[in-house]
Amino acid sequence: MAYLRWRRFTELASLDRPWLGELFMRKRGKPIVAAPVEKWDAEYQDGIYDRLNRSEQRHHHRLLAAMIADRWPNPRVLEIGAGEGVFYEALRAHRPARYVGVDFSSPAIARGEVRLAPEIAIGEVKMLLGDGRGFETDETFDVVVFSECVEHLGEVEDLVAHYQDNLKPGGAVGLTMWLALKPLRLWHRLKAMSQVLDEAVINTPWGGGWLVAVVRATKMAVALAISCASWIIQSDILDRPILA
Repeated sequence: MAYLRWRRFTELASLDRPWLGELFMRKRGKPIVAAPVEKWDAEYQDGIYDRLNRSEQRHHHRLLAAMIADRWPNPRVLEIGAGEGVFYEALRAHRPARYVGVDFSSPAIARGEVRLAPEIAIGEVKMLLGDGRGFETDETFDVVVFSECVEHLGEVEDLVAHYQDNLKPGGAVGLTMWLALKPLRLWHRLKAMSQVLDEAVINTPWGGGWLVAVVRATKMAVALAISCASWIIQSDILDRPILA
């Protein structure tokens, strides 16, 4: 219990002090590697993610949905890494005009098509199979959402740049992220190239914690961030020791 409290303290403190997160991060040079699609497919088929449907596992969804609806009434939302569309159930109360959920797991999409069948039938919702790192569509949206998946989709600067053309004028990126030091490294990079419209942290009695945010990045800022990130990666600066 003491370790968990200390870990949560360092995670919260590192939100505004990136150097602290780097100092206490374990295996800081080891990248987060996404599991192969076959593993996700098997886990969906085995019902491993059914627990994520429980209310205590969805506080971050409800908060992000409210943040979005507060700025964009009847929003148009594209969700990358949508799984079976659980986030839509939090968004439904805000009467979204359009929701497109994309995931690379066939069983997840199949379950989403059953879960959201009424909305799919009237054309308000679409569930699509696709790789979030390169998915393309001609539709535009008020918000592109990445819920607990951005750390598995490559460099965050490239990811945001890829979806810029799918955002309507004044559109933004919605994000939920498990509160942990390595994913928070990506949050700091995203924050550096964006205007933060909303940001909050959720803590639960059972120990769960999420960062929830809505940010707006300009094309110029994204281009600059990509250049800077490329230099950092090439120079291997993030893997150097913090203290001499």
